[in-house]
Amino acid sequence: MFETMRSKVVCATAAFALGVVFAGCSELLSRDDFAARVKDKSDAEVAKVVGKPAAVDSSKPEEVTWTYHARTFNVQEGNKFDSKAVVVFAKGPSDGRLRAVDVRFE
Repeated sequence: MFETMRSKVVCATAAFALGVVFAGCSELLSRDDFAARVKDKSDAEVAKVVGKPAAVDSSKPEEVTWTYHARTFNVQEGNKFDSKAVVVFAKGPSDGRLRAVDVRFE
């Protein structure tokens, strides 16, 4: 009985420690939640909703990508963490402003 109680305390302590660590980091989101927050948003709106990206690639004239590291997880694969979430922006045909058109998870 003591061993069961001890393991519960250890698990609770570990969960609390992870919570503290992740509280200092950006919010972890499921793939669906992350995509819903950024799809069809401007670059300014995406930055406001999910924060600044770890990397920006604007080397292609037709698209800009923002890469986020360790921010998402895949519910369908047992909550496995994704190493990257890549938001793909394209310029709008009418106004030329960047809009998030796709999200890729790696």
